[in-house]
Amino acid sequence: HCISSAASDVYKRQILYKFILGTHVNSARRAPTANCVNKLRDAQATKKKLVHAALLAFSTKGYDASSTRSIETAAGVKRGLINHHYGSKQALWQAAADHMMSITEQDLSRALENIKQIDDHLKLRFFVHAYVTFCAKYPELNRLMIQEGMDNDWRLQWLLERSVRPWYRQVCRVFNRAADLGTAPKMDAHHFYYILTGAATLIFSNASEAEALSGQNPLDPQRVEAHADAVANLFTPSEKLI
Repeated sequence: HCISSAASDVYKRQILYKFILGTHVNSARRAPTANCVNKLRDAQATKKKLVHAALLAFSTKGYDASSTRSIETAAGVKRGLINHHYGSKQALWQAAADHMMSITEQDLSRALENIKQIDDHLKLRFFVHAYVTFCAKYPELNRLMIQEGMDNDWRLQWLLERSVRPWYRQVCRVFNRAADLGTAPKMDAHHFYYILTGAATLIFSNASEAEALSGQNPLDPQRVEAHADAVANLFTPSEKLI
């Protein structure tokens, strides 16, 4: 009986030991997983801060005048994190530009899809109105293009191939369809592209100047709508948008 009782105690201690050991092992396995998730979340947040700060710097100061240190400072992150996450200033520029172009494609693709529901004779007007509204939301796009459009270097070529050339072709197609219908102004598609770009973007890119001159913030929703109508009236008859 004594031997049986002792064996039972040993067995119970073994079971308890295995339970405690298993609990510690499972906790050890879970801890790194949670830790990895937190580290990944922190890294994504840091990269987002860096991309936004870089886009602001590159679109206002230009590539050469924007140092990695000043971008890290503006992003509120530690020194050296650009190299850690991107490897180089060039790679950061590409990430920031790609972020801006992805937003552009998403927003303007929706506008082009909506155009399909519009009467053919109003398509050009709707397109112009939608483009102006987009430019008000993202003035940094035009600022970036002004910075990079002055020199035919690797950054301009990257932008052209990434998004600008396909967008140019799309604008020309919309214009040429309107020209076939007799609803486009008397000019070629190339001039339309640049006249539209200038008219749609300058007041928002130079918002401080526009507000100082007029006393009105051009980025206020009512002023954006008024400017969108004004630009649309330059190219098409004044008609209510459907």
